[in-house]
Amino acid sequence: MINLPAARPRQLLRNGLPVAVLLICVPLLWQRLSVMDMGAIRAAVGAVRWDQWLLAVLATWLSFQAIGRYDAVWHRLMGTGVSPALARRAGMRAIAVAQLLGFGAVTGSLVRWRCLPMFSLWQATHLSIAVTLAFTLCWALFALCAFWWSGLYPAFSALHLGLLLLAAAVLITIVRRRLTHNLTAADIGQLMVWTAVDLCCAAAALSVMLPDAIDVSFSHILAAYVLALGAGLVSNTPGGAGAFDLTLLTLLPMDTPEPLVAAIIAFRLVYYLLPASLALVSLARPARHAGASRNAPAHWALARQSGEVWTIANQVWYLADLPFVMVAVGPAKRATAKAPNLTALRRHAAIRIRFPALYNCDPRLAMAARNAGWYVRRTAMEALIRPTTWSTAGNRRQTLRRKLRHAAAAGVEVTRPGAMQPIEQMRYIARQWALTHGGELGLSMGRFCPDLLNQQEVFLITIDGQLTGFVSFHASPTGWVLDLIRHVDGIPDGAIQTAIVAAIEAARQSEIPVLSLACTPDPRYTPDRWANRKAGLIQFKRSFGPIWVPRYHAAPSRFSFWITGIVIGIGIHRPWANLPWKLARRIKIIMQKYQVAQVRY
Repeated sequence: MINLPAARPRQLLRNGLPVAVLLICVPLLWQRLSVMDMGAIRAAVGAVRWDQWLLAVLATWLSFQAIGRYDAVWHRLMGTGVSPALARRAGMRAIAVAQLLGFGAVTGSLVRWRCLPMFSLWQATHLSIAVTLAFTLCWALFALCAFWWSGLYPAFSALHLGLLLLAAAVLITIVRRRLTHNLTAADIGQLMVWTAVDLCCAAAALSVMLPDAIDVSFSHILAAYVLALGAGLVSNTPGGAGAFDLTLLTLLPMDTPEPLVAAIIAFRLVYYLLPASLALVSLARPARHAGASRNAPAHWALARQSGEVWTIANQVWYLADLPFVMVAVGPAKRATAKAPNLTALRRHAAIRIRFPALYNCDPRLAMAARNAGWYVRRTAMEALIRPTTWSTAGNRRQTLRRKLRHAAAAGVEVTRPGAMQPIEQMRYIARQWALTHGGELGLSMGRFCPDLLNQQEVFLITIDGQLTGFVSFHASPTGWVLDLIRHVDGIPDGAIQTAIVAAIEAARQSEIPVLSLACTPDPRYTPDRWANRKAGLIQFKRSFGPIWVPRYHAAPSRFSFWITGIVIGIGIHRPWANLPWKLARRIKIIMQKYQVAQVRY
């Protein structure tokens, strides 16, 4: 039962604080501005060069990309099932509108509710509160560093800073263990990294707006921005009006403050007004989110990781967002399917400010794109198996039979765990595999995800009862698609082939019409250097004697074809999530070389 007398003062404080800050800070700010030369301020704003505007826009874009990762992390922790791409866009829109209008938690909740139609208002509010609290705690740690760096209180030494940071780390550990079991140390580190990227990029957007004549180091601008942002957050006023500007003017004192005021105005236009305007335009008429589709192919389950399923002009597409590129797969086939509406798809990409691209499309869709004037090229081939008629017999599968004999001699056994998956053992194997291979691939390539594995067909590889690897398949009534192959180092020859053969047999028993071993580059239509790198993968899939089906890449023009192809290639083979794994792999290699050198000398 709510104690109304106790709740009313808190409500009055929460609602009255922004008004009190406005009544105090705005007159003080106006007093500072009234003695300045308004003509000089207008001239300084007009003197901002086009390259400064461009760099500020780029820094703002990077800052909001980091902000969106906050929502993606919390969606994963809360198990909402929303894809990271959709979560990031909803988070960016919510922050863009909230930081302009103020009342962050309330405004952010309403925007997220609008962007995520599958969410209730309570779920959106819960998510907004979690994101706001997490960001505030992360900001507070950086604010301590900024306070020490700015030298506002000389008695606050580096020793005091270290002790406070240590105490904060202990407090975070206690809170994490007492209040939530899902938030790991890696998640906290990820949130800290994205907060640092956000603050640095936002400070960079402010820094590039300053004229060259102002000689202030970026570190001082960063420290001043972090503290000014905190003042704006505490005030909870629209855009941090008054508190943010006064803090910057106080922490960055100058003989002639007009250029700084002009830089703040230009920064507000780029970092506050521009993102909020784009967000409000996109919120006016958002595309319909389709969610899961019964007619969707099995591998569209990857929408939980790298995209989402949308309905565009009554056609269902799987869309994945990359920087400047909207990757489209589909549309899903229906009994009364019409020709693919590529015009509506291009319009949807234009709203997102993206180049559209059809990725790994089938011959029918490739022909429709060519007839629409798109530039189309064959790039891959998909290995398909019909379980009802497939067998290990025949000359084409001679290598496969030899591999299966090797695995049987090594004592390899394959089991199908169903719902009782040993997730922790599988997680350990996946981490070891990622460390050895420099991380997992992105976009259309699956990444280890326990929530997704629970919806897949999984086959475990064991030797003497010890789990040494596993393979997983996206499953639907229309077919299975190979997703993950993860194993420890030194796994016996033929073990992976044995697991896939067991999957084919299980698909036959379940009367699955087709099983896909996924796509590989087509050596006849891709550069030799690229095809040679995938020669082992092609040989592996060829040993099963599959049916090879061509797959195509298409874009509206030759220029956009190559742009989208390069971005997709980077998104698959060089995803951001691989950076920690590549760093860990490099450290492991260095340590191994160091140990060898110690033994030798």
